[in-house]
This record gives sequence, structure tokens and C-alpha cells, in this order.
Amino acid sequence: MANIKGKHVIPGESMGTEEEFVPGLGTYVEGEEIRSSAAGMLSEEDRSLSVSRRNLLSSLRSGSVVLGRVENVVEPIALISVLPIQGGNVRFAQLPDNCVLHASRIKDGFVKNVRDELRIGDIVRAKISEIRQGEIHVSTEGAEFGVLKAFCIKCRHPLALLGGALSCSSCGNKENRKLASDYRSVSI
Repeated sequence: MANIKGKHVIPGESMGTEEEFVPGLGTYVEGEEIRSSAAGMLSEEDRSLSVSRRNLLSSLRSGSVVLGRVENVVEPIALISVLPIQGGNVRFAQLPDNCVLHASRIKDGFVKNVRDELRIGDIVRAKISEIRQGEIHVSTEGAEFGVLKAFCIKCRHPLALLGGALSCSSCGNKENRKLASDYRSVSI
């Protein structure tokens, strides 16, 4: 892995193998891969990988763009855990347990079931619409917001966008999501 110093990583992101590096603070091993256990800055010293959460500078506010993972869907909302923050070296001082995405804020138009648009484990780009009594509410309305990476509900493999539909290359399952305009073109 070339020039990894200063790279922003998200929880679960693969950073190298145990053959190459020794796992350090803010990491865990899955199989032979060393993965990040936190959102932060990757550093490598003496062949040891660690993730640092220092440089947490700004606070969350309305209009901020966040990346998150869908943790739960309880009609009519989805709970989304915030991952790293969009915008290079911008970091937020406090990350909430979960943000709330209401069905009415998923897309323009009527959403009957949240599960028709989002599934647990999907990675989404959202915009903070409001912060009310400690609850952060987000929206995926707009072409640039929505699912960036989706996983098959049957086998958990990443879904590919083929001819306007999501399809699993492993089991052949076809699914729908509220996709961001740059689905699967963003490195996550």
C-alpha cells in the first residue's frame, strides 16, 4: 500500500494485511485484513497501522454533508450512524449515536416503505436538515444524495448498477434503492 500516511478512513475499511503491517490503535483484524475501527486519520509507523481521531475541529450543523451506514429501519424512519465526514480534512467534534432519516425526507415524492429505498448496511450520503433537542435529522432528497453502496439482502455482496437496476453478481437478486447520482463511483 503506497503513501497511506494522512489518508482518511472509515470504520470497517481495509487498510492492509497482517503480512504487511502490525495492527495498532483504532484497528482490528478480520481474517488477515487489518481494518479501521474508527473514522479518522490513518498513520503507519514502523510497519504498524493505527487510526487517530485527533484533529476533530468543527461541529455538526444544519446543511453539513455526512456519510453514514443504515443501522436500523423502523417505519417510518431509518437510523443512520455517521461515518467520516465529506470534505477532505473536515472532522466533526462529536458524532451522534444515530441520525434520523424520515420517510418524507428520503426523496421527492411519496415513500410508502423505507425498506423500498434503504436497507440495513447501505452506505448513504445525506445532508443534515435540522438538529432538534439533540436529535440530528438528515435528508437524502436530491440527486447527489442517497445510497452510495448497497449490499444484497440475500448474500450481502455489493450490488452493481446494471441498466438502471441493482443486481447481485453472486446470487442474481435484483433490488431497488434511492441511489445517489454517483452510486459506486465514490471510493468507500
